[in-house]
Amino acid sequence: MSGSEECDAGYFFNRLNFFFMSILEKINDATCTLRLKNEWLKIFTCPVPTSDFLSFVTIATIDAPQHAVLSLLYDIEVATEWVWKTKEMRLLQELSEDEGRIVYQLVSAPWPVSDREIITRSQGYMDPETSEVFIKLECVADYLPKNDKYVRVPELQGGWNIIPLSENQCRVVFRLHIEPGGEIPSWLANIAVIDTPYHTMVNLREMVKKEKYMTPVDAPFNKSAKDVIQHYEKFITE
Repeated sequence: MSGSEECDAGYFFNRLNFFFMSILEKINDATCTLRLKNEWLKIFTCPVPTSDFLSFVTIATIDAPQHAVLSLLYDIEVATEWVWKTKEMRLLQELSEDEGRIVYQLVSAPWPVSDREIITRSQGYMDPETSEVFIKLECVADYLPKNDKYVRVPELQGGWNIIPLSENQCRVVFRLHIEPGGEIPSWLANIAVIDTPYHTMVNLREMVKKEKYMTPVDAPFNKSAKDVIQHYEKFITE
């Protein structure tokens, strides 16, 4: 890669990082609606400035070690077993050093809506004092040529926070906002917006019980407290 290409790539990812953070910080808990609550799970939907599509914030208490959840999240080969409506997920590229990875995901949609392709860059950060892990998700829609069979999701921002509560329990915060592209009416998408976090979390809760996830994942987390984006405290106490 030439010097100019490296500069362009750095500028591109820095712009993504700024946009992602601004969206998270603009999600105001006062404008969010609690859509589901039980003894271990809460799901909120939240309006996002400049978008007709709702985001969601999910707070879950998982009876498993933090490293079990992380091991599952990094095991993309089994994503079709637990990530809601995922038909395919595969690794496209491991980026250099601790810059994360590029992942392809194909999500099924009910007829007559076309299935969606999602291409994301995920990057992990760890607070060295609290051991909280934040995995940032951002869209890189133009990473591959488009496939006419599917609709490419043009925008996505989200993240996973995994906070250890004890040796065998952790809190998982899952936040996501998607602009699905194509011709899906926002009112229709917003009706079903909690399906993804609900079913995904229910499945995650069962998957992390498997013996294979008791081994900590060997992932290159950036040790940087300032990059662990939180802004979820009021959702926990709601």
